[in-house]
Amino acid sequence: MLSRMFRIFSVLLFIGSMSAEAHAAGDAAAILKKVDAAGYTQSTRLKIIQKVITPQGDSRTFQLLSYSMNGNEKALTEYVAPEQVRGMKILTLRDGNDIWSFFPRTNRVRKLASSARNRKVQGSDFTYDDLAQGKMLKQWKGTVEGEASVAGKLCYRLNLTPTADGPKSYSKISMWVDKSASVPLRIDYYDLDGVLLKRLEIKNYKNVSGVLLPFDYVMTNLTDGGKTLMKVAGAEVNVKLDPVIFTEAGLSR
Repeated sequence: MLSRMFRIFSVLLFIGSMSAEAHAAGDAAAILKKVDAAGYTQSTRLKIIQKVITPQGDSRTFQLLSYSMNGNEKALTEYVAPEQVRGMKILTLRDGNDIWSFFPRTNRVRKLASSARNRKVQGSDFTYDDLAQGKMLKQWKGTVEGEASVAGKLCYRLNLTPTADGPKSYSKISMWVDKSASVPLRIDYYDLDGVLLKRLEIKNYKNVSGVLLPFDYVMTNLTDGGKTLMKVAGAEVNVKLDPVIFTEAGLSR
């Protein structure tokens, strides 16, 4: 009798844990959906200053233009300075599932292979995969691990793994999402071996035409101490963009 009751109790505990996991996963999906909605724009045009700081303390500054359509379903990053990299472009399509690059020195447009997505872009701590920021709900899945405070804001802490359409460079991420505003404040990235690789801090959100946009990013490489700072120097939301710039042919224009 006791053995039978123990088996029944074990089954109930198992069912309860499965239900809790499903609930946590459902909560995570709902939070990611809110994150996508909070940051959604029909289009954006951004001016960005990027400063790359090496582990030795040397630094290099770039100026970029960033364009997006339909909530980052399509996105284009163009380097405008310094002169050595002027005209380099990175195009991401299908919510970051496809990545194309253009190098003016060779006048070549090429599609990035999956094996190249984890390469650093111009020596920064941002990879091609990091620039392919499509919709969070399409790229990630996981569970809510609890709550924590980041920069004085109460956040959900999510444990996420890539979907089939998600980034190929990471085994998982931990993401802290502001409970009140539904915007991410911090992301920890783990490499394919599960080792904590780098941390992205997302700061200084401003309301631009009714949309909360971050104006400061800090990506810290936790393995070598390098750091990349990105500051938005100008932002336009829901502007008219030429759709040709989001095409392979448009890269070499």
